Amino acid sequence: MTLPVLRSSAVPSVRSAHQWAIAVAQSLVGAGVGMLLFLISFGAVLVEFADQPPAGLVALYVLDALVGIVATLAIGPLRFLRPGRLHSAAHLLLAGAVGLSVWAMPAAALALYRIGLRRRTVLDVGTILLVAGTSLTALSLDARLREDQPDAVVLSAVGVMVVLALIPLLIGHVVGTRHELLASLRERTASAERERETAQRERAAAEREATALVREREADTARVRAEERAALARDMHDSISHHLATIAMHAGAMTYREDLSPDALRRSAGTVRDAAQQANRELRTVLTGLRSTEGDQPLATAPTLEGIVDRCREEGREVELNWEGLTAEDLLARDRSTVVALARILGEVTVNAAKHAPGAPLQVTLLCEDQRVVLQARNPLPAAPITAAASTGHGLLGVQERARLLGGDARYGAHDELFEVEAWMPW
Repeated sequence: MTLPVLRSSAVPSVRSAHQWAIAVAQSLVGAGVGMLLFLISFGAVLVEFADQPPAGLVALYVLDALVGIVATLAIGPLRFLRPGRLHSAAHLLLAGAVGLSVWAMPAAALALYRIGLRRRTVLDVGTILLVAGTSLTALSLDARLREDQPDAVVLSAVGVMVVLALIPLLIGHVVGTRHELLASLRERTASAERERETAQRERAAAEREATALVREREADTARVRAEERAALARDMHDSISHHLATIAMHAGAMTYREDLSPDALRRSAGTVRDAAQQANRELRTVLTGLRSTEGDQPLATAPTLEGIVDRCREEGREVELNWEGLTAEDLLARDRSTVVALARILGEVTVNAAKHAPGAPLQVTLLCEDQRVVLQARNPLPAAPITAAASTGHGLLGVQERARLLGGDARYGAHDELFEVEAWMPW
């Protein structure tokens, strides 16, 4: 894997007092160590020549000191240069000074380290060639002035200088690679953190959307239940009317009682009959006003079980109605509200079957068992799902709500390739 070079942001800011303190310390330490190396080297020359070294060697060491002082003073502030041509040129000059000056060795080592940080192959090769060239020049001149060193010794010394120069250069490579790995890891961590935050925001948005859908569904459910309650309240008119008619009928029969005088009995029974009929008329008027919304059926046309079945057959649908344990007359005589509720439920069942299983036969059974009247409906499931009809499930939910309001319940679902609906109410 190829890593990018150090970014300019890795260069310390010149506005930082702390960084300036580090730069000054690098120059001072380099100057101190370089001067110590210079003194050791020059002292060895004095010992070698009994304090009478050749003038050429003295001049060479003067040049060594001048180059070393300049290099050590410059190495600290050069840390603020941005990576580029100027940065490379300045540090190349300081790295090349290692072959010309013993005093400049610490500064040259630091320059080699900084060149290694950039990890440029061309720059590294150029640096090594420059170090080898300056070292060969300086050592050849020194050997000529001493007149006692063979060429093999000079070449060996050049090789040593190159090896010594490689050490800080390779250290810079290792440190630069580590810096880039750390920077890459930080960037990946930051990217992962951003992705995690984005995922959290998306998850929160999805949760809000799901919550909104649930609330909307609950609102629809509440609306359907309210509509069913209102429809049931409207249907109660038929039941009350039926009971009031029964009262009127029995009150009329009282006119034939023999324990009262014919006139008194006739007047009393007539009064009861007239009051019941008047109450029926007034109740009809009030409820007619309450149910005066579009789509309501007239009171005289309230649905019946047989009427719904006949209408489905006229439309070409195959619907079979079976009675077990009771008849239509028994049901009508017992409770008019139950008749209306069962008719409404059967109407919804037939609509649901026509929508989701068109052409399939619908079998309806009405039976009386365990003190309750039960309506069972089943139709075969279609071979392929019907996608054209959009369904909200509100119709079957209304069936369940209507049955519960009368003290019963309803269930529905698919079983053994059949869709079944069962609703029951107290009998």
